[in-house]
Amino acid sequence: AGKTLATENLVLEDSKDFVAYEPFTAKAASYSRTMTENTTWATLCLPFEVSLANKNFRAFKLLSADDVTGTVELEEIEGSIEAGTPVIIKMKDGETKLDFTVANKEIANEVKTAETDNGNYQLQGLYTQKEFSKDTDNNCYIVKGSKLMNPAELLGETSTDFVGSKPFRAYMVDNSSAPAAGARMFSISVGGSTTAIEQLEST
Repeated sequence: AGKTLATENLVLEDSKDFVAYEPFTAKAASYSRTMTENTTWATLCLPFEVSLANKNFRAFKLLSADDVTGTVELEEIEGSIEAGTPVIIKMKDGETKLDFTVANKEIANEVKTAETDNGNYQLQGLYTQKEFSKDTDNNCYIVKGSKLMNPAELLGETSTDFVGSKPFRAYMVDNSSAPAAGARMFSISVGGSTTAIEQLEST
């Protein structure tokens, strides 16, 4: 009818995929997630802009990844997270719940990617559940505990038979020419000082 449609109330649920074929506006939108107890590191990718003011977590973009040292370096995001942008988050001490409610926001129908400076690695956002394959996802890394781990390694070398990610999260992808030769696990460094996480030599 020549008018842009707006959703009255968009409620995103952690157990349900989100698929939109065009960008649109939501008069209200919300999302919540309860973390496993003692969770420190996690990922987030929401289709609407999120202000970081007075939040119970810190948000980071992927700055670099070093195969030799097995370390990724993160840079803290200030202000807000743009719609569709994948980020790594660090929960504040004792916090176990993500809870967002926004009004009059543009909803991004597509997820963005966030590359390192040299383009070798990127964060890939998810609006839908993903199951990782040991054959086709050998270049992927997911946040597990306090590390970035290769799901293909878990599937191939342990008794684990399913590795997946729920919607509204992100994973790291190795875009280099020889991803299979890269590190199988990464520790996380913030602001030039590595956290107390050591790379494991093997799963």
